[in-house]
Amino acid sequence: MVEKEKSKEMNEKVLNLLHIARKAGVVQLGFGACQRLCFQGKAKLILVAKDLSDKQKKNLKKMADAYNVKFFEFGSKQFLGNSFNLRDVGIICIEDKNLTNGIVKQLL
Repeated sequence: MVEKEKSKEMNEKVLNLLHIARKAGVVQLGFGACQRLCFQGKAKLILVAKDLSDKQKKNLKKMADAYNVKFFEFGSKQFLGNSFNLRDVGIICIEDKNLTNGIVKQLL
């Protein structure tokens, strides 16, 4: 029971940081936007939904490794979509170093 509460609290903290990042304009959603940020050297963190296809996860992981970007799996497409008031969100890319550090701290 305690583990479930910790997980819920961690999810809420990560979502709060994602909302702050979105308001600050340092969040991009989707593969194309994430790829562009990596090519430009602006991407700091790639979050992918756990239920994203293995092929896309593999491609994103390779890109993250190639451009020295942190990579984590978090939530489901529906969970992330609901938190952003969108249908489904599978890929989130963050440009801000400080918000990235805060999110990574919660995920570890």
